[in-house]
Amino acid sequence: MNIVQIHSGLGNQMFQYAFYLALKHHQPDTKIDTSVYRHRPSHNGYELERIFAIHPTHATIDERNRMADVGKDWFSVFRRAIGWKRKTDGQLVIEPNPSHGWFPEALQSENSYLQGYWQTEKYFANIAEQVRNDFTFRRPLGTKDSALAQEIASVNSVSVHIRRGDYIKERRRADYEVCTATYYRRAIEYIQAHVESPIFYVFSDDPTWGKEQNIFPTDTIFVSGHQGEDAYIDMQLMSLCRHHVIANSSFSWWGAWLGQHDKTITLAPSTWFRYRERPDIIPDNWIKIDAE
Repeated sequence: MNIVQIHSGLGNQMFQYAFYLALKHHQPDTKIDTSVYRHRPSHNGYELERIFAIHPTHATIDERNRMADVGKDWFSVFRRAIGWKRKTDGQLVIEPNPSHGWFPEALQSENSYLQGYWQTEKYFANIAEQVRNDFTFRRPLGTKDSALAQEIASVNSVSVHIRRGDYIKERRRADYEVCTATYYRRAIEYIQAHVESPIFYVFSDDPTWGKEQNIFPTDTIFVSGHQGEDAYIDMQLMSLCRHHVIANSSFSWWGAWLGQHDKTITLAPSTWFRYRERPDIIPDNWIKIDAE
């Protein structure tokens, strides 16, 4: 048996689930573990089965404990902190530093508990169609969003994701590079040079900042109204656009990856983290844009 830990926000959960599918092709007895959310709430918690019509196999707490000593309850954390570790039957596989590139050996794991982000399509490129099918959004769009979706489908639509929010907080700012106005200006200019009559649809947790930069054409649409448990609708609408300008965010990465049409142009920032490389996160057919 293998167990893949699911943690963090929606975009990261999707990478971990796609990795789970890839691992399951090698070792059918592979399960997911979502128990981390009992002790460490993150964003909107575990969302995959609420948003997508999927039915992954969940590991029980007993199965997790037999495989690896990774419990997040206060006693387990304290016990490990003082050096008191339990004996387990499996091995703990932790994703190596992604700055060194992807780790294909992980897909050969057996009798393992696997922790990581697995943020590259290289893990699941050979089952891309299955991943896209599994990430079909469960719920139909409401009346207002359905009308917007029809509009998006009728023009040369370009999704633009601006993520600032948590990225500009002190805790995250030391690690994440925030996409600058220069990045978005260059991306917009590239799209305008290569796409006939593009219409930009901006998805952002800080739309005021985006409007203040004066870098978007006057007919740009700033999409709003999707927060909390409805935040995923932004990703759903992004995926309907013909072209994409993403932020250094797994959320818009998936919006773009799920929305690959014929001759789609996807632009991404060349720098993902401030001081760490992420050489495999951007697919080879996407275009990197320097922020400075």
